Amino acid sequence: MDPMARAFSLSLERSHLFVGLFTQGLEGDDWYRRPPGFPNSALWTLGHLAHTRGGFLVLLTGRETRDPAWKPLFDLGCEPRDAAVYPDVGVCRAFLDERLADLQAFLATASHRQLEAPLDPPNRFFATGAAALVHLTHHEAHHTGCLSMLRRALGKDKVI
Repeated sequence: MDPMARAFSLSLERSHLFVGLFTQGLEGDDWYRRPPGFPNSALWTLGHLAHTRGGFLVLLTGRETRDPAWKPLFDLGCEPRDAAVYPDVGVCRAFLDERLADLQAFLATASHRQLEAPLDPPNRFFATGAAALVHLTHHEAHHTGCLSMLRRALGKDKVI
């Protein structure tokens, strides 16, 4: 694997591991609660990460895997909704797992030259695949950190 691709791969794996750690022991209403000062629930964060991974997969490979019904639920700037309209935790987790596998498969064969090449079609935010992956890994770290703080605000024990 190309060293740059390997770095992105390891970052995504680590984020995925932390999402699992920070959501372990959440049950029932824990997934939907938003304590004061927390704009997003754990379920929204899980779905948002999954939906976003799907969006970056489109940028990098042209392959669309997202359910259009998820856009108003998990896209940037959406408003919180009643818990009943969200997919089940297991569905969100499975989609998150699948998108990680898709991104890992892409990275396993991506060359340094491919990652540094301009995106095709061009993207107004990211000039290259590498630039998109830098943003994706920072985005994952941000939301993973939010899950860590949310976990504690929900009264759950530290996990690391």
